[in-house]
Amino acid sequence: MSLSPHDLIEAPFAWTRADLEADESWIYRIDEDDKIDIDEALQAVKARDRIWGEFSREEFPLGRFGVKLEAIEREIREGRGVVLIRDFPVDRYGLDDIKTIYWGLGCHLGTVISNNVQGEFVSAVVDQGVKVDDENRRGNTTSRLLDPHTDPSDIVVLLCMEKAKEGGMSSLASAIAVHNEIVKTHPEYLASLHRGFRRDSRGNGPTGDPNEVSPPIPVFDIAEDVLSCSYGRQVILKGALKAGDELSSTERDAIDAIRDLALRSDLRVDMMLEPGDIQIINNFRTLHSRSEYVDHEDGRKRYLLRMWINMHSGSPLSPAFAAYVRRGILPRAGRGDHAVGGGVLDTSADPGH
Repeated sequence: MSLSPHDLIEAPFAWTRADLEADESWIYRIDEDDKIDIDEALQAVKARDRIWGEFSREEFPLGRFGVKLEAIEREIREGRGVVLIRDFPVDRYGLDDIKTIYWGLGCHLGTVISNNVQGEFVSAVVDQGVKVDDENRRGNTTSRLLDPHTDPSDIVVLLCMEKAKEGGMSSLASAIAVHNEIVKTHPEYLASLHRGFRRDSRGNGPTGDPNEVSPPIPVFDIAEDVLSCSYGRQVILKGALKAGDELSSTERDAIDAIRDLALRSDLRVDMMLEPGDIQIINNFRTLHSRSEYVDHEDGRKRYLLRMWINMHSGSPLSPAFAAYVRRGILPRAGRGDHAVGGGVLDTSADPGH
């Protein structure tokens, strides 16, 4: 029997806060043997004068830790869709070596894709003092609160280098559990959420036009009996405004319900990312948000490294939905050292890449 929008889903990725608190097997700790494997992979790459962005997973063998990383990849793809890796030795290496290791880990998870118009494949999440009245600002460049949302890739990976003085709490919620709640309490929202809405590209779309909007993209997509999610409240509301679409009260309520449910205390899990923490989430299963934060008076800033990755074997998606949610952000011509292949750097094979 085929999955319908009105069906409740029972699966590991339809978790609640109580589920994750009761079973912390989604948290992995890097031990001393893992650190040896990681360091040996780094030294092997450096011996060939390679840096991040210049090698594939075959050139970054991880030994026993590689087996653990395969289990982590399965958990992201088939399990709860959330993993927290702790104790990455950020104090042992300089930034270039950290990026090289980070890139190597990303290569094992899939194909790293561009996450901004500069064509960056490993980018900083740090307050850059962007004006708050810039409607096209990216959330990773400010210290302001980020509402629950998903990113346009199979998974997003965050490595914490420095935490804020105050705030910066990372919050996650299962998009599938949110959908279940809507099925139970507001089934009238399902039609519009599965039909979809235009999205504001904020100047990051294929044309670069700041007024460009997408075609209607579902918030919830069903393909091969698998439910996936793509959501951003502000880009949906601004997309409707720029396109001249008048949303009905039911459509607005449906859009707001996703945010409200993702922040509900029994569905939401909070985690303060500490230096050395690596958070990996399945974008199609997980909504993520962040509280506002304040940096240190001595100049230290909350600083994370981010990768967007499309997995070697990702979730089934309908074609139109996949074209939007797996594209990352295409780099502009002439911008970015690693902006090759139209914003996708395929590291899954070909060691001579």
